[in-house]
Amino acid sequence: MTERKDRCGVNYTLDVLEDKWQPRIIYWLGFRPFTIDELHRLLPELTLVALNDEIASLQNLRIVNSNKDENDKYTLTDNGTDLRNMVVTMGVWGRQQMDDSANQISDQIVEPEADASISELIEYNKKLDKYL
Repeated sequence: MTERKDRCGVNYTLDVLEDKWQPRIIYWLGFRPFTIDELHRLLPELTLVALNDEIASLQNLRIVNSNKDENDKYTLTDNGTDLRNMVVTMGVWGRQQMDDSANQISDQIVEPEADASISELIEYNKKLDKYL
């Protein structure tokens, strides 16, 4: 992924976002820091080994900080935060276009509170499915 250097920036970005799990990981780590176990609970379809591989890939791309914080949690870099903002914007825009094409009214999506429990965030994943 993103190995070819002769392409434009949009293609590079799309290569990152093309992965099924990386947009989700970027979304959650931009929401608040998480341990690997918390992330695994949010992304249960992803094996722990695969989750570690995805995080390593995002670290190599300088999207996720290479060092965990003092609470052993992963965080986004400043570039990762910028990418997250674009991912959320693209997800909302795309969903609105899909709904508009189907003559449906788009739901308004609101992020959970920053201190929401993992259980609440797992439930929120169902809403995210429409956007990411």
